[in-house]
Amino acid sequence: MATAPTLPPPDGTPVPPGASQAFPETFDEDADAAFAAQRPFQLEMQALKANVHTNAQSSYDSALDAQASKTAAAASEANIAALSNFKGTWASLTGALAKPASVFHNGAFWMLLNNLGDVTTSQPGVSADWQVVGGAWPIVPIAINTTAQPWKTYVITAACTLTAPAITGNGKQFGLVVLPGVTGANFAPDGTDKTRGVTGTKVIDAPFSAVLTDSGAALGWI
Repeated sequence: MATAPTLPPPDGTPVPPGASQAFPETFDEDADAAFAAQRPFQLEMQALKANVHTNAQSSYDSALDAQASKTAAAASEANIAALSNFKGTWASLTGALAKPASVFHNGAFWMLLNNLGDVTTSQPGVSADWQVVGGAWPIVPIAINTTAQPWKTYVITAACTLTAPAITGNGKQFGLVVLPGVTGANFAPDGTDKTRGVTGTKVIDAPFSAVLTDSGAALGWI
């Protein structure tokens, strides 16, 4: 959120003129006064520097906010364009499909990200050609080791390991639920990927529920 500029510090005591040989009768007094004024002047300049830096940081933060708002507005515009070009259920479509377009599949609405030569070869929730924009994610109960796909909610009902998709930093998500009483539930990032900054398989204590987001290589799934 933009903030108002910080007011500059108030004016200090005027700095007296320096000593001049043109006025020898007051040279010593003028020199003493000029030197005595240097310390307050230095403090005032430091306060002014801090004020300038604060306002520069505020301007920078406001610019970041504006860029974020611009990005969010563009995403909203894309979603509106896609939803206004609703094509029906994905399973009912054949042939080429160009964006903007949206479909309904497995309980959710999906926005098309890439033009398709054959829509039947690109399934929402499986292919990266689609982004979920509304509705509920499909619920997938699992009792055996499974590799997750984005935009689905996996419900672990018995001892098994859910392995995450590879980290790509694109913000994809999936849900994870472990039912009460289930033991032996594990979550594993792909290869050397991380979960909240740490590599390796994690034991999940029931009951558990989370939505995991691909944040990129540094922190992985968070």
